[in-house]
Amino acid sequence: MKKRIILSVLLGVIFVAFLTVAVYSSFKAYKVRNRMWYVKNVNPSIRVEVINATGIPGLARKVTFLLRQDGFDVVYYSSLKDTIKKTVVVERSDSSMSHAKHLAKWLGCKEVTIEWDYDKISDCALVLGLDFNRYFPGLDTAKILY
Repeated sequence: MKKRIILSVLLGVIFVAFLTVAVYSSFKAYKVRNRMWYVKNVNPSIRVEVINATGIPGLARKVTFLLRQDGFDVVYYSSLKDTIKKTVVVERSDSSMSHAKHLAKWLGCKEVTIEWDYDKISDCALVLGLDFNRYFPGLDTAKILY
């Protein structure tokens, strides 16, 4: 009788573990499919400008590479002499701030503002602040081949 109870408990634990792995895998697959849909359909329509305000040389180019890898259309990148503390996503062309909100969500950044670009060169700008490691860990020391 004891052996039957032990066997039942063991089978129950195995079943729960299997079910947990299946649910976790399904969730991960959903996130990957969802991300790939955005990379394919939404990101290419957003023209982004990357501005390095950290004082670290080459950072804007590295971030440009990463954004382009995920499908964003980076039209321009530059550096400023001044530094800022926080990374900011700036909407340039839409009063609903849809471009900046999408980029901010992709990045995980909560700092979003609006500043019109009357030349319409970019839809939004990513201004990298001294907290850039929060969004791009280890990027300052990473070697990226272009």
